[in-house]
Amino acid sequence: MKRKTDIAIAATSARSYNRHWRAHKLSWSEIGKIKYLFDGAYEYMDDVTLAYTRTHFNKLRKALGFKQDSELIELIEKAEAFRIVRNRETHQMDAFMSPLVGDRFVALSSQEIEEPAIPYEIFDCKANALANDNDRDKISENQRQHRHGINMHMLLAGNVPKFHVEASDEALKRIHKGFMTLFLNEAYYNRYFGEFTQAYARKYRVPEYVAKEDLLFYLDEKVTHHIARRVGIENWESDAILKWVMNYFSVKFMQRNITEAHELKIRRMEVPICKPQVFK
Repeated sequence: MKRKTDIAIAATSARSYNRHWRAHKLSWSEIGKIKYLFDGAYEYMDDVTLAYTRTHFNKLRKALGFKQDSELIELIEKAEAFRIVRNRETHQMDAFMSPLVGDRFVALSSQEIEEPAIPYEIFDCKANALANDNDRDKISENQRQHRHGINMHMLLAGNVPKFHVEASDEALKRIHKGFMTLFLNEAYYNRYFGEFTQAYARKYRVPEYVAKEDLLFYLDEKVTHHIARRVGIENWESDAILKWVMNYFSVKFMQRNITEAHELKIRRMEVPICKPQVFK
């Protein structure tokens, strides 16, 4: 009889978590947003502390579809699964941390850290299934592990993770080269990015060449890294990758894409330009 693997234990824990949230009247939509935050939405986390700090709340709640920061804060409190940093005097939430990301947050004297109602220990199980030859082919070296706990997809869905924390150099080079091929070939460009360019130019009232420049920056800064993080992408057939690109830039996701591309452009413009240093 085979012994239970840590993955099986993790999947059992995930089901318990879902039952807890459902018992507390959280919708499946809210649970999905909690899981997204668990996995580590790094673009909304402080680079140093790896915590979701108040300075990021505005953009984070917009990404999750909330109109007010208070809605985001309410969800975090209802989850009962995040470490929460509060101001000692006002009891206001200053930050919160994910169980699956080893944060480095150190509270100030004016702050206190509130531990979650559900203990972090549930996430301490490690994916040791690699030691089991029967599972080696299924999971292989694509196993994605956080510094504290195991992969979010594996934990909450009980299956093999779909994305790496960081893309490999090989995957980045392949996806970047592919995008440049599509971008520089007029026929390919029109097929995969033509609708994006037209929609972007209309919405922000810019010339087509500006829309193309902003698309190129969006591909380099966002899309390439996202697709390259996909587990096993290095070995995918080209047709499969092209199908994903076609879906990524489909009408279904058009508004999301042009908004993200424009926000990236704005952030790039806000970065101060340093004067060149002259060395003698």
